[in-house]
Formats: sequence, C-alpha cells, structure tokens
Amino acid sequence: QTEFDLVVDGVGYEATRKLASEYARAGGVIAHIGLGSNAGGLDVRRMTLQEITFIGTYTYTAEDFRDTAEAIFDGRLGHLDWTEQRPLKYGQKAFCDIRSGVVATPKIILSPDM
Repeated sequence: QTEFDLVVDGVGYEATRKLASEYARAGGVIAHIGLGSNAGGLDVRRMTLQEITFIGTYTYTAEDFRDTAEAIFDGRLGHLDWTEQRPLKYGQKAFCDIRSGVVATPKIILSPDM
C-alpha cells in the first residue's frame, strides 16, 4: 500500500511533510504534530486537488505543561538521572547537540542559575 487514509507527521521537517503529502490518499488526512521547522514540504496543489485535510494538533494543554513543570521542580518524578543540565546561555548548542546525536541523555534541562 502506498497511500493511506491517515498520515501522522511527528517530526515536522520539510522532508517529512513532503512524505506526508505523497502518502496521503485522495480525501485522506495529514495530522501534523511535529515542530521541527516551520516551512516547506507540503504539496498544496495536490492537497487541494485531492481534497486532503491538513490538521495541526499539539500534544498537551498549557495546564498540562504547568502541572508537569511543577512535578519536575517539586521532585515528584523522582531522580532525573536520565537528564543532563546545562546553563541556559548554552541552549543553542544543546539543541544542536541533540539534533546531531552527540548527547547521551534523552533530555537536556536548561537552567538560568548555572
């Protein structure tokens, strides 16, 4: 099967949106949750002619984010030894390191106090 009723783009880069555009069947749906970049990749002409629906959706509400942040800072999630802390001023490098795969931990916490 080369076309699907529903295609979920969980990455959000030009290349993944291009693939989503190619694999959505006529009358299908592309659900976009990836936030990788904000430009390119969609074949808008094909989407219009084939009546493909594009839905942008997000994974949590502001309240969910606030509750999770409080749980992290209150220590309710236990030891966070699967994270790495870095000074906020090195945030750009942290994101570059994550993207290039040179970070051993799955999450980096940027701290203004470091």
